[in-house]
Amino acid sequence: MTALGVDAPQFSRNYGFWSEDEQRALTAARVAIAGVGGDGFQLGLKLARMGVAAFSVADPEVFELENVNRVEGASSATIGRRKADVFRERVIDINPEAEVRTFFDGVTPENVADFMQGASLVLDESELTKPEIGSLIARRARLQGIPDLLVMNVGFAAQVTSFAPASAWTFERFMGFDAEMPLDEIADAGVDFARCLPYIPSYTDLRSLRAVEGEGGEEPASLPSISIGVDAASAIGSAQAFLHLTTAVSNRRRSPVWAPRVAYTDAYLLRTRIVRAGRAQHLRGLLVAAARQQLRLNPLGSYTLADIARHRG
Repeated sequence: MTALGVDAPQFSRNYGFWSEDEQRALTAARVAIAGVGGDGFQLGLKLARMGVAAFSVADPEVFELENVNRVEGASSATIGRRKADVFRERVIDINPEAEVRTFFDGVTPENVADFMQGASLVLDESELTKPEIGSLIARRARLQGIPDLLVMNVGFAAQVTSFAPASAWTFERFMGFDAEMPLDEIADAGVDFARCLPYIPSYTDLRSLRAVEGEGGEEPASLPSISIGVDAASAIGSAQAFLHLTTAVSNRRRSPVWAPRVAYTDAYLLRTRIVRAGRAQHLRGLLVAAARQQLRLNPLGSYTLADIARHRG
């Protein structure tokens, strides 16, 4: 791989907002992305346009019709194709000199070291409902001494935080697990949304949240996701990635947002805040949304279990 130099015309419009030294840091970085089915795809493309030229990408899935509503790489031409392959093609189209290593089994205990080899930063965009994968990634990030960036879209909004390699606030603690807990036990325990979703938009249709949690003993529904939230996630996520990747360059930059703090941006409410993760913050948002729904102030989202069954035909 031959990296583009700082004088390349592709970077000329960046310099109004960052320096040549910061551009060098971006072009020298390798970013590992676990999951390119939504936020990870958009985030990766933004980083490629910013100058990152080396990626390791893990995703075991192919694009399906349900991805078209929010993923840049999903189209009639890519349905049935591997997400990681499509991502690689898009990055190479942006920068023919880029190197993209692909891992079609996703992130596993057998390949995590190879997947994250040489990475300056890892983006955990694995399935939120599979915290054992996030824990595996986080443990390897701590071993390598690199930041672990977690970005999630939530309706018209998105939230972001990072886990520092030496911090007591690990990914596992954030999710409610012990740092040494075996991965199979983490998988059996499942995800606790009260811990990992501190921001509940006040306009949320709580029937959708009940469907995702699996009401009445039913199988939990997939997390709903829209393009606006994915775009918000890629915007705040790539800004945080920039701060991580240029941290060695002294240029009066602010610090990234580290756990237990979480930053969120809501495009619907035109609001950005930093909050502390935890049940109290989640419950506060839940109560506000419940009160508004009781007063019939919240729009409805057509995502009850009955709606989902009907949409599937």
